[in-house]
Amino acid sequence: MTSRMTVQERIDSVARGDNRWEIPPALPAATVVILRPHEDMNSAFDVAMLRRAATMEFAPHMAVFPGGKVDAVDHAFADPILACAIREVREEVDIHMVELTRWDHWITPEIESMRYDVHFFLGVVPSDTSGNLCTTEAVEMLWTTPQDGLRRSQDGSLPMLHPTQFVLQELAAASGVGELIQLAEQRTIFPRLPRPALNEDRTIRWDLFNAYTMEVVNRGVTKARMETSGEEIA
Repeated sequence: MTSRMTVQERIDSVARGDNRWEIPPALPAATVVILRPHEDMNSAFDVAMLRRAATMEFAPHMAVFPGGKVDAVDHAFADPILACAIREVREEVDIHMVELTRWDHWITPEIESMRYDVHFFLGVVPSDTSGNLCTTEAVEMLWTTPQDGLRRSQDGSLPMLHPTQFVLQELAAASGVGELIQLAEQRTIFPRLPRPALNEDRTIRWDLFNAYTMEVVNRGVTKARMETSGEEIA
């Protein structure tokens, strides 16, 4: 039955907690926000992004940071999530990262048939780094300032999912890479889960939950987008 449920039926089921929709597990994954300073650590900077191929089941056409799901080879390391992040950057854009700093953590909404538990990292590269697109999962690699990337996400010329926009907003508010690294070392990271919930009149809204505690972090957040299609959902 669950495979035949419409997206709206899934939303309704999760919001009401009736278990009609069998929530798929979220697979562990990692993504890296690669920071390239223009001049020094306190100046403007670019971030590397990939535009995913239209043929991809997950987030087609979307602009994303390099990354992917944890593979068996990553479990040979003490920290499989970190190993995944380093490996994916090397495989996708031919950039060899040494030091990464944890930045954020997002989980795909429970209504999706494909779900990921994604850890976000920051990594700094020299100002002359260019990288090379090495994956068939994407059709373009580009460097953009967070401000320009955010503007393009809003005008539709560079579509992206909400977690990517959220991260770009935070990056755009920073004066430089040095400030971001300092903030990363100070911030409390928890898994952010967009989730449908019921209003008192039984209509549905979207809240942002802490997936560890299932406490509401933000009530009535922006509508989610289907991570499999990029379409906005009610």
